[in-house]
Amino acid sequence: MLLEILPEVLSVKTITKYNMENNNFAKINKEANKIWQNALLGLEKNTSESINKAYASMSSSQKEAAKVQKNVAARLFDDQESALNNIKKGGIRNPSLAELGNSLIWGIYHTTGKIQSAKTRKESNEASVALTSLQKSLEELYNIIEIGKDTDSMFMNEYFGLNGSKNPGQPGGMALVGRDTLEWCKTMSIRSGLAGDDAKEEYYVGKDGDIRLKYSGSILDGKIIDKPAAVWLSYDPGLVYDLKGENIKMLQTPSSTDIDGEPVSILDNSLQYNDAYLLLDQKYIEVSKDGKTQTEFIPANMPKIINDTRFRSSAKATALLADYDEANRVWRNNFGMPEDLKFSVAPNGNNVDKDQQVEFQRLMFESLKELLPTVAIGITTEVVQEQPKQEEVIEEKITVDQFN
Repeated sequence: MLLEILPEVLSVKTITKYNMENNNFAKINKEANKIWQNALLGLEKNTSESINKAYASMSSSQKEAAKVQKNVAARLFDDQESALNNIKKGGIRNPSLAELGNSLIWGIYHTTGKIQSAKTRKESNEASVALTSLQKSLEELYNIIEIGKDTDSMFMNEYFGLNGSKNPGQPGGMALVGRDTLEWCKTMSIRSGLAGDDAKEEYYVGKDGDIRLKYSGSILDGKIIDKPAAVWLSYDPGLVYDLKGENIKMLQTPSSTDIDGEPVSILDNSLQYNDAYLLLDQKYIEVSKDGKTQTEFIPANMPKIINDTRFRSSAKATALLADYDEANRVWRNNFGMPEDLKFSVAPNGNNVDKDQQVEFQRLMFESLKELLPTVAIGITTEVVQEQPKQEEVIEEKITVDQFN
């Protein structure tokens, strides 16, 4: 666009002057395009390396969870008509639920008749106990239907990042690993009708009269999952802790004072160091390989930064460790650990193994490192080449007297 406009707004005289003073425009434009191309290639490389690094840091369970979510999401979005038909058969629409409800209602009806026709006290008592159990099961089933409605809606939104929900596995999104979360996600995929035709959810009454759910299908790798319905449908996978966001918030909160005595944070709003945390008197210059530009670098005052962050980081970790489930979500989803935290009562009262608390504190503090480079990058300017001075030629007149 710039090349199209220039001929219209610049006179020939102006362009000629520009070329004479600033080198040839075509050459400058070519160099600018080269800089853009290099920047784009650098961006592609950095993005690819960032993704590869993130994947490499994932635990095997995180990779499995991501794969399951991807496959289930593909069934939802790639063939929506088929997915919707399967969804209509899942959850509270599951024929197994209706069958169990009808069975309990008819059971109550027949048992009531047995009480009325009982000939002995023993028969009446047995029928009364059976009736109480059936009524309790039916009441629980009604309650489970209501719980299921909320769970189904929550799962569809959070597992697929719909209706304003953040993507699962990402900060603020639904956690995909930790405790029973991976297994729960698989069974909820079955419940939603999105785990394949061989997947099945079955409602039944347990030995103690409680309503239970049984899951099967290839998504479970041949395993049968059998859980109390009320407990399983009330399971909360929780959200992934926004560790980076919380770290940024901490680093942008005043933690020292500047030369004027005003409160100052380590990082400013653009995530650059404030001067109070730089060794300004130790800045140095590096020239680019082609010798055309030079960049200013200013070392960070790392001892001061560490001193002003370690106690706040430790306090944050301690607060998380006070809640086992919250700490475990960070441990599994943010730190990428393959197994849950060991549940035990430590001397400080937290329900986490002592040695793992130490490791948790270390990982929490280490998570700040990506936001705190060792040097700040200052301005980049062109290298000014000194023009060689032309030798002044002095003409000297030779006279005849000089040869005498």
